[in-house]
Amino acid sequence: MTEAAEHARDHGVPAGTPIDGVLFDLDGVVYHGPEAIPGAVTGITGLHDRGIPVGYVTNNATRTAEVVAAHISDLGIPTAPTDVITSPQVLAARLSEEYGAGAKILLVGTTGLSEALTQAGLTIVDSLEDTPAALAQGLDPHIDYAGIVRAAEAITTGLDWWATNPDFSMVGRASRVPGNGAFLDMLSRLTDRTPRIVGKPSPDVMTHAGKRLGAARPLMVGDRLDTDIEGGNRAGFDTALVLTGVHDLHDALAADPIRRPTFILPTLDDLPRVLDSAKARPQDAEGHGVELAPASGGRELHLAEAALTDPAAIEGALRLAWQAIDAGESIEPGNLPRRIDD
Repeated sequence: MTEAAEHARDHGVPAGTPIDGVLFDLDGVVYHGPEAIPGAVTGITGLHDRGIPVGYVTNNATRTAEVVAAHISDLGIPTAPTDVITSPQVLAARLSEEYGAGAKILLVGTTGLSEALTQAGLTIVDSLEDTPAALAQGLDPHIDYAGIVRAAEAITTGLDWWATNPDFSMVGRASRVPGNGAFLDMLSRLTDRTPRIVGKPSPDVMTHAGKRLGAARPLMVGDRLDTDIEGGNRAGFDTALVLTGVHDLHDALAADPIRRPTFILPTLDDLPRVLDSAKARPQDAEGHGVELAPASGGRELHLAEAALTDPAAIEGALRLAWQAIDAGESIEPGNLPRRIDD
């Protein structure tokens, strides 16, 4: 069996099945703040032109799908609110499944989560005296001490505790700033309990998004190994690490198996290559200018000059290195670049 056939089998689809839907993370993939990332508009427009469904998966619990869709559209990528899958939407759907329509939910969060709960037919309450079925927590940038105490008291009673996402930090104007995960961590320490989280890297949000696309073989594209790539892998999707955001090739080399991407994208302009190569046998790294050379304490990657800017060759280099790592070897990056220059 070829590597391509083995990969397709692992993902539950026949060998040669084309990628028929693409999911994207947003920040670091499609945009940085108000600006589109180079290659994003042309890459995603190319998918539209090929008739491949597109969706956007975000852990952000403060913005509604309508606001996110408007932001993407302003970049030059026409986007409907139904194209956006938010962790609050998935949390609301899971709560409805678990507790039924109209269930009372104690809210710790802001607009994105409150609107998702309301649209799902759930009833938001403010106090334990209202006998809620569960607590739903998303990031609330305006939470105060009293709000934190209220959440801790509710969790301590044994109330079911659900959360949108575990993102510990976000990029602020001058530093990293607390994300929802920072508050989850604090409350977990206070109460000795942990929440059920539906956002990336949980497969809940990925499975929900894949079903919405109706794709037999979805591809998840993200810039973070610990959320986007792990989440896609846990859902059984193909994954692509795009090198325009948080993590780079050295991070990918050192990643745990569940966080290893199927493909590498310098930018979203490289999507056509990935769509084509997904149906073919992966390149043999050693036959394309890549080898593991002896090094102090182990071995290191050595790439020929032409391979340093070849995404397919670098994918092969990573596969070669991962195979050695899984066999117990120590593999150093060698001359593996952190990013791929055009």
